[in-house]
Amino acid sequence: MSLVDKIVSSAKSYVGTQEGSAAHQDIIDLYNRGRYSDAYCMTMNDPWCCAFVVAMFVENGAADIIPGYAYCDGMIQVFKQWGRWKPRDSTVNKGDVIFYDWNGDGSSDHVGLVDQNQFGTLKVIEGNKSDSVSYRSISKNDSAIMGYGVPNYDGSDGGAFQSTKPTEHDDVYIKTLPLLQEGSKNVYVKILQVLLNYYSKEKLKVDGEFGPITKEAVISYQTKNKLEIDGIVGKETWGYLLLKEK
Repeated sequence: MSLVDKIVSSAKSYVGTQEGSAAHQDIIDLYNRGRYSDAYCMTMNDPWCCAFVVAMFVENGAADIIPGYAYCDGMIQVFKQWGRWKPRDSTVNKGDVIFYDWNGDGSSDHVGLVDQNQFGTLKVIEGNKSDSVSYRSISKNDSAIMGYGVPNYDGSDGGAFQSTKPTEHDDVYIKTLPLLQEGSKNVYVKILQVLLNYYSKEKLKVDGEFGPITKEAVISYQTKNKLEIDGIVGKETWGYLLLKEK
């Protein structure tokens, strides 16, 4: 069985997994085992679409051909660095990693693994879809599709992948994260809230809404760590949360 078939087969075996189950924990553990050293360590309470995709590669001994991040935009940036990104109007193949932008803001919100391309209708296996591992059927021409990462399943690029993998000293990944401020509402606010709850012992509701309470927690964190105190989460605050807090 080819590597792409093994990885897609693994993804199929998790279809039906529910959030909070033992199999969900297995996915999180696999991701954490294979993630990059500068990547966020996932918990069962975090959005896990990226973790699911990464975990399928880790399970099959192929962590080196998938960007080991838990953030869609971070994964996209690495695929682009590797020269293995293709736009939404490209031919789609089994094993391609598909990225979506639901609200059209230029930032990816979700990711999955393509199982089949049936005459322009894609069958995609996704983690964290309705709190489970589930299939999605979507037209190849759907405007929500940003593009595709193409893992190096056949090893045709030799060792180039390993040499271009970001390290904890590379801030390219941090640059892909959005600026968050009061009024922001997205999955990155959820990640922020989880990080603040963990590192600052806050008790924020993880709802993805950057309101006054979250802003107050950000200011407190910035003050404690001698960062610019503005209540806005930009490159400096993201960098400290994700790289310094290790």
